[in-house]
Amino acid sequence: MHQVTRSVGLSCLLALAGCAQQAGDDILTFEDAPLSDLASLMDGAPANSTLPEEGKADETIPASLSLLDIQSPVRNQGHRGTCTIFATTALMESLYRAEGTIAMPDFSEQHMQWVVKNQVMAFPHTDGSNPQRNLEAVSRYGVFDEATWPYEDSAWGTTQDPRCTGPDEMRPLVCFTNGEPPASSEGAMRYTLPAGRYLNSGRSSMMSYLVNNRLPIVASGTFFYQAWNHGGSMLPVSSEYMRRGVVLYPNAEDQADSRTRPAGHGILIIGFDQMRQEQRHDAMGQPMVDASGQPVLETGFFLFKNSWGTGRFGLENGIGAPGYGWIAMRYVEEFMTAYVSGRPTVRRVEICNNGGDDDGDGMADCMDSDCGADRSCMDVPSATTDTATPNVAIPDNSPTGASSPITVATGGNISSLAVSVDITHTYRGDLRVELVRGTQTVVLVDRQGAGEDNLVSTFSVADFNGTDAAGDWILRVVDTAGQDTGTLDTWSLAITRCTGTCGGAETTHHYENTTDAAIPDATPAGVSTDITVADAGAIRSMSVTVDLDHTFIGDLTIRISRVGGREFVLLREQLLEGTSLHRVFAVTGFDGEMAPGTYRLTVVDGAARDTGTLTGWSMDIATR
Repeated sequence: MHQVTRSVGLSCLLALAGCAQQAGDDILTFEDAPLSDLASLMDGAPANSTLPEEGKADETIPASLSLLDIQSPVRNQGHRGTCTIFATTALMESLYRAEGTIAMPDFSEQHMQWVVKNQVMAFPHTDGSNPQRNLEAVSRYGVFDEATWPYEDSAWGTTQDPRCTGPDEMRPLVCFTNGEPPASSEGAMRYTLPAGRYLNSGRSSMMSYLVNNRLPIVASGTFFYQAWNHGGSMLPVSSEYMRRGVVLYPNAEDQADSRTRPAGHGILIIGFDQMRQEQRHDAMGQPMVDASGQPVLETGFFLFKNSWGTGRFGLENGIGAPGYGWIAMRYVEEFMTAYVSGRPTVRRVEICNNGGDDDGDGMADCMDSDCGADRSCMDVPSATTDTATPNVAIPDNSPTGASSPITVATGGNISSLAVSVDITHTYRGDLRVELVRGTQTVVLVDRQGAGEDNLVSTFSVADFNGTDAAGDWILRVVDTAGQDTGTLDTWSLAITRCTGTCGGAETTHHYENTTDAAIPDATPAGVSTDITVADAGAIRSMSVTVDLDHTFIGDLTIRISRVGGREFVLLREQLLEGTSLHRVFAVTGFDGEMAPGTYRLTVVDGAARDTGTLTGWSMDIATR
């Protein structure tokens, strides 16, 4: 273990950047992010004793839990006291990842800071904030994504605005928000969350919430410099514990020293390990032992995401993800408050002419298939006619018949379709006429008209309403009996495209895969099986039914994806009774997309010792 004696001057502490101290032959440089104003952070926080316990007294809590799989990358707050802004943004990104529609959410800390101070009108003369006000900003007003207003890691000074000097209470608001949102953000999408609430920060309550909701918790409270191995400590700190991301319960001397210059910090709790033990340190930074020489151990730690980047803190934390750490449960229980929110309701409607990706699928405006029917994305009239003049003989009494293609180049979802044919034939009652599109065949006429000559008619076809018009269409004419002959002279397709929401008849198709597939134990790839959908049409609704057996269903995560497209989580490690699962999931993420494609169900067992089998799954898709 490497202890470094720390004796930092007050001016260095206030700057909290570039502080260095020599200890023996070792020189460590600390560039610690500024800490939060404690008064702002604790403003309005209720006493923990007034908050109810989560969960039930008799529930079984596992020894450990991690929500690392729904975390966005670790960020660095730089030289600004915005730790709770970063912790709240990390919570927001976790909740969006848990919801599943937006695969890689990245929200603007810069904008959240501005909304808190300008629209919520809280803490106008400090960098600091608190989770309650941050979540109020998100739930009431929403925030941009990072690309709309990127974060600046240094606060404004006189270079940016000559008023940004002197005491905090004399500086204008722009000095704490780094200005105003850019002009380019006008009309930008704002992302929201449900209203937040305080949570009892006792370990049993926190663990119960994490287990039952599978969602992280923002924790914020008093900062103890030695416990955090921070460069501002007047007591010796441990570089080893800094590298490992270990935050111990503060000893009495650390508590007394830290309260002479109060500060706060905010983090995101993403898991726990009830059995984890770390040796405590005394005021001199030495590992503590009892009277018999045995190590004095701290037992029980929460896993957390920090906002000090990935270059120093938590480099060797044991989870393979720099920037994360372990904080003693006692620390959180006694000195921190907890705040939570729920999964968002994600807006899935693409606005087709505003320059943004409103539904978060990576495609904006007319590049998004959702805008195929929007007039702003169509430079053609709503109705077009394509004609073919094959003048091809129809073989007598032949199942192959005569075929003629038309390739439609103009896209757009079909609202109505008319097929006109002009066929010369000595006995029209022999004829069957079909319209073919991919794997779908629609019979227009089947041996009607008895002994009349020729077939000159127009047919209204609703079967393709809601599908994209572009592509290959084939008219096939079959003579089903002998002696009479004829010619397919001309035919045409008259297509009217949607100018709003496509109508059309709705058809429901059922697909299934009943092949048994073993679920590999504790394997990140899991097991996947596919269903291929060939039926045409735009998806109106979809449900997925899953059947499986497993000795501990709480280990499982179930996902549905479209090969080459998006993926959605159906179930993530829920503690369910029994060893069999039969559940129907409503899936809305593919609504509006064209149905044909390959869909993949993936089942992942995230922990060891339990096994099972995916016995089958099915899809019911309503199209129009």
